Amino acid sequence: MNSPASPDRNAVSTAFERSLLVRLPFVLAGGTLIAALAPALARLMAWAGIGPDPTASITTADIIGLSILGLTFSSVAVLAIGAVIVLIMKGPAYFADSYPLQDADHPDPP
Repeated sequence: MNSPASPDRNAVSTAFERSLLVRLPFVLAGGTLIAALAPALARLMAWAGIGPDPTASITTADIIGLSILGLTFSSVAVLAIGAVIVLIMKGPAYFADSYPLQDADHPDPP
C-alpha cells in the first residue's frame, strides 16, 4: 500500500487497445475476402460443370458467405467499440501535483 506522501504514479498503458484498433481494418478486409471465397468457388464449380445442382449450391454458398460477412462485421464493430471505450476510460496520463499531508498520520480533530 502506498502512503499519501508517495502516491502510485504509474500510467496505465494503452498499447493493446491502440494496436487492436490499428489491426481491425486488416481483420475486416481479411474476413470479407474469406466470406467471398465460398460464393466464388460455387460459381466457379457451376461454370466448370462440377456438382449436381448449380442453383442450389450457389444459393447455399451465398448464404454461407453472407453469414460469415455478418459475423466478421459484427465482431469487428464490437471489438472497435470496446477498444474505444477502454481508451476513453483509461484517459490521458495526467497527474495532479502531489503535496505531502502534514497531518497524514494524526489528523486534526474535527
